[in-house]
Amino acid sequence: MLVAKADAQTTAPVESPASSPLLSPAPSPSASASPKPPSAAAVATAAAMRRFDAALSDKDVDTIARAIDDNRRGAARLNPRKATVLKNGDEPVTRFSAAPGQR
Repeated sequence: MLVAKADAQTTAPVESPASSPLLSPAPSPSASASPKPPSAAAVATAAAMRRFDAALSDKDVDTIARAIDDNRRGAARLNPRKATVLKNGDEPVTRFSAAPGQR
């Protein structure tokens, strides 16, 4: 069964920078976001996806594993301090303050 890309996944036509003086040319992305091979944990997780879709090729599994590693590196940049890892019982801070009433 073939599935078409959703509208949100298709690329929209972009004006050339010459036609719009406000737009600057965007840097072109590299061919691969992660040039080193994916981690063993990411490969194992990606290979487990074959239980859900037996038609996944080795290239698909490699792409999924690289995406898993890229997401893990992105998450590490968001929270570089390991001391702030949340525990199971942590809850959001609820702050209450009373403001003087307006009359």
